[in-house]
Amino acid sequence: MATTTKKSRPKGRRNVSEAKQQQDKATKAEANAALRAYAALCLADPAELELLRSIAASIGWKYDPASSDPGYTLQNVALLAAQRRPLVHTGGFNYWLEQGRCVAAGEKALGTFRHVGRKQSEEDKKREEELAAEGWQSTKPRRPRYVVRRGTFDVTQTVPLTTCPNCGTAPAGPDDRTTKCPPTCAAFAFRPGPKPPRDLVVEVLQAQLDDEDEGDGDE
Repeated sequence: MATTTKKSRPKGRRNVSEAKQQQDKATKAEANAALRAYAALCLADPAELELLRSIAASIGWKYDPASSDPGYTLQNVALLAAQRRPLVHTGGFNYWLEQGRCVAAGEKALGTFRHVGRKQSEEDKKREEELAAEGWQSTKPRRPRYVVRRGTFDVTQTVPLTTCPNCGTAPAGPDDRTTKCPPTCAAFAFRPGPKPPRDLVVEVLQAQLDDEDEGDGDE
């Protein structure tokens, strides 16, 4: 009796349904459209551009997208700002619980570009360079893959779990997720930090308008 051998799934791979792929594509296209519209707004309005620099300083930014340093790339700062302004302090759901706050009822998470898949190691890069020097060329050019993942919330989307140490606002009960601090609460103030150079911000924003490939993103 013949037996069949079940093929194992390649390591590091998983099946993704067509519906999920289409959903991810639509979400990424929507994010890119919002980012381009916001980039055009900032380049046309000096006040919006300065607000973006203040947001970057407050939530934290970094020069190199590939670095492990804390902070968002300027592209992600702009993407977050395109979804909600002003932004002053961002974090995930669990982060806010650790800060004594929780996401308010009805608030929707903000999306950021995230790299997916295994990043190429320095050894792999060197090997590809050696093969290229010998005349070999890959039939599938390596390009980074990015998706838009939602899971970020601004402090203005949160409420205190107990009495707020800044303004004294307290929840009505243990399950209350609607009693917000007033807009004047110090928790909502911009945090001090170095602003990104204006020329660098303009360069990043202009790149969003020049790049019509919605498959590209940043981390």
